[in-house]
Amino acid sequence: MKKKFLISFAVVLVIVIAVLWLFWGADTWNVQISGVTGDGRNIQYRIETVRTGTADTLIFRNEDAGFAPPYFKFNSADLQALASRITQECPQEPVTLHGYGMRISFLDMFPNVISIDAPARCIDAPSKEGPAVIQGE
Repeated sequence: MKKKFLISFAVVLVIVIAVLWLFWGADTWNVQISGVTGDGRNIQYRIETVRTGTADTLIFRNEDAGFAPPYFKFNSADLQALASRITQECPQEPVTLHGYGMRISFLDMFPNVISIDAPARCIDAPSKEGPAVIQGE
């Protein structure tokens, strides 16, 4: 009897973990970044996006996960700067956001961004030379 209970408990536990991973596990989204908000201290970093090819909006939080496994994220300020640069340099360019979590409106839950994949021209800093300046004008 005890052995059947342990096996049943293990099966139920595996099913619960699998369902939780499907809902809150890692995922990717193809989006266009439309804006960024937050200062990382008083106001949580947010990345505002539009799903590629649609008018559907999706908001992501961007906060450090710290030592919480399996993500160990410590670079939210760097990601926020990257998202801001993409917004300025390539607002219409589709990018891929990697993250975890899901959007539940009534619980005020947002997926958390882990990394951003974008074309190199959107990520690279502008040239030091800048536009040519004509002397005397």
